[in-house]
Amino acid sequence: MNRLFLFVALAAPLAAEKIDHPTGYRTTPPIINSVTPRGISRGTTAELTIDGLNLAKASTILFDKAGVKGRVLRVKELPDLPEVRLGSNGTPSTVDLGPLPPRNRVAVEVEISPEAEIGPVNFRLVNPLGTSPEGRLLIEPYYGESPDREPNNTPESAFETFLPTILVGEISRPGDVDLYKIKVNAGERIVFENGAVELGSTLEPVISILAGNQSVVAEFGRNRGRATQSFAHTFAEAGTYYIRVSDYEQGGRSSHFYRLKAGTFPLALSAFPLGVQKGATAEVAFRGLELGDLKLKIKGVADAGREDALVVRPVTPDGASFSEVRLAVGREPELMSAGTNTSLATAQPVTVPVTINGRIATPAGGVPVENYFRFRASKGQELVFEVNARRLGSELDSFIEVLDAKGNRIETATVRAALETTLVLRDHDSAQPNMRIQSDVGLAPGDYLLIGNEICRIDVLPPQPDDDIDLEAFGRQRIAYFGTSPEAHPVDRPVYKVQIHPPGAQFTPNGLPLVRLYAQNDDGGPGYDKDSYYRFTAPADGEYVVRIRDVGGFGGDDYAYRLTLRAARPDFRLSVNPRNPNVPSGGTIPLTVTTFRMDGFDEPIEAELEGLPAGFHASKGTIARGQVSTTLLLSADAGAKLEAPAALKVAGRARAGGEARVHYADPEDKLKLIALMPKPDVVMTAETKVVELEAGGKAEVKVAIVRQNGFGGRVPVEVRNLPPRVRPFNVGLNGVLLNEDESERTFTIEALPSATPVEQLIYVAARVETRSPLQTSYAAEQPILLKVKPRGMEVTGSLAGGISSDGRAPK
Repeated sequence: MNRLFLFVALAAPLAAEKIDHPTGYRTTPPIINSVTPRGISRGTTAELTIDGLNLAKASTILFDKAGVKGRVLRVKELPDLPEVRLGSNGTPSTVDLGPLPPRNRVAVEVEISPEAEIGPVNFRLVNPLGTSPEGRLLIEPYYGESPDREPNNTPESAFETFLPTILVGEISRPGDVDLYKIKVNAGERIVFENGAVELGSTLEPVISILAGNQSVVAEFGRNRGRATQSFAHTFAEAGTYYIRVSDYEQGGRSSHFYRLKAGTFPLALSAFPLGVQKGATAEVAFRGLELGDLKLKIKGVADAGREDALVVRPVTPDGASFSEVRLAVGREPELMSAGTNTSLATAQPVTVPVTINGRIATPAGGVPVENYFRFRASKGQELVFEVNARRLGSELDSFIEVLDAKGNRIETATVRAALETTLVLRDHDSAQPNMRIQSDVGLAPGDYLLIGNEICRIDVLPPQPDDDIDLEAFGRQRIAYFGTSPEAHPVDRPVYKVQIHPPGAQFTPNGLPLVRLYAQNDDGGPGYDKDSYYRFTAPADGEYVVRIRDVGGFGGDDYAYRLTLRAARPDFRLSVNPRNPNVPSGGTIPLTVTTFRMDGFDEPIEAELEGLPAGFHASKGTIARGQVSTTLLLSADAGAKLEAPAALKVAGRARAGGEARVHYADPEDKLKLIALMPKPDVVMTAETKVVELEAGGKAEVKVAIVRQNGFGGRVPVEVRNLPPRVRPFNVGLNGVLLNEDESERTFTIEALPSATPVEQLIYVAARVETRSPLQTSYAAEQPILLKVKPRGMEVTGSLAGGISSDGRAPK
């Protein structure tokens, strides 16, 4: 029987291959494994082939860019392949993930308007299981493609092509090279751009231009910089040349693919200045390839959904640029750096608030260039210094310092080490929020650690021996404090527990480091990339100087910056996960809403879903002070129907600076969609309704599940919306887990001694383990009221009952 016809809408899942699996069937969301071709020329209609799992009955394809339309032509089932069954590395999974979902191939007719903008376009497929993860392809110019036809690694076997063209291939094995043969005229200038970077290619291309005798005329990519993605070459002499494509590390794999446009076309790479004041009009000069002396008048109006930025695709006499440039839209008055302000004596006077547009010039005689700006501040005045450069495409890796009027550094704190341990097991990068240390004796959550020049803070101590210590982080990026920046650390580097004291404090030596901190910053932390961000409090009335430079001592036309001096402007931004929730009929799923708090903003944020279709319901949530996320529950009635995916719209409301603020999650994402899927494989119930415990105490939580749809697998239990320093206790490597033969479980919640008293709702969800990257967690309909009390207060432990049907806590 053809398995494509075994689906019963909203009642039974898509059928899977009949293989003897002890854990039975499980509903796996749609999975996209490959997209062919990876690019389609605008002004054409082409057939797109999408391979993946559980794509049966795909009915619709949705794109996020204007001028692109698609129509599903057919869906067929493919035979199983070992590498799909066993995983990408060809080895069996240690967890039984049930029968392999059917492999499908979806053929889509894609029509691209001649006016569609060149660049990446994202899409999702829709079928009875919901929406797929995002796929991506490139909208290309109307060029022909020159394929990688092996063997083509010698002049004799090189693929001969004619310009303009798109060189398309992959470096599939170690040491592989691809050669293409072209003919050019004397003085002809050819632009190259590798669009595969936008598709996640792992190739680090080295592009060599060879003469007929195979001597190297020019080479791009040896420095692993932006020039690898786009560059141009002017051919001094007419004749036959070869384009050689190879990998920087001489590696090879199927993901080492390239799509190298070669021709004469405009390509905008950067702009100066990097932004425009809101409501004002400024002349912006664009730099790139085949742009000429392009200057445009740009008005400071943010794009819809971007709030503080606009995207420009400059138009030249030869047509629109093949790329976009992002510009900031600022609120402060703007001025240009004088360019001569390269020393303390020539510091340029500015008045706060201000945004300064400047460049770090090319080092003269090997001496790095710095820019200085002089300003006045009153004692106790709090100012924010923010650089916007790398986030806008500049090459600058900024470093800023605030100095006194004479150019002396301003001490901001004294850091005294009180205890020493070391990093062990491995080197640690500058992002990961967990580290392995030799000993945690004498450490506690909330303690500051000095590692190298970085000060970080303990979030959770290792739950068991031979485990990592968790450090405070945002979005899996470690947070550094007091103006320091996250760094990479080698194994065996000393780790010091430190105490923070006022500037100038003196102590009797204790054999451990005593460090002075100054008003400076390299990287601003999560959300700022390589841009600097520093909050400064003036210690006295008077003049001060801010100095900006590139941390590596580099400079040039590509090292532009926007340096803003302003008062703090507390605000927030929101994101939601997942962005394409597939909601089970008659079931409930959790959504996580995360906030990025700006300039010290710490007010509560009320989050809710807006514009839900009929038959769908959602809870509201609050991101409390001192927290960065909350959980919302999204459910669908058993009889709900949805003709097409609905927009996912999550709003956050708060008061900041005495004003009401509303922001929407991920406003730039046009593929945030709610879709309907069959009933869930598991239904979870929170048997415990109220949990009370004191800081330093523990309490038990009981959950129960009912498996459905023939599912018999193990079920990891997620505990969501826990406040800081409250966690499941001693759950081991697998976390809270219901094994295949279990339908209920009692586990322990622990409030660390440093936990803050709080009352808030927490949620439990059952996760079905699948092969899909999409969320497959199903939440209990009713939350649990968590009450953390100060030490010494009477608590009643875990209670049944006490929450009303709408999820509100008792008064």
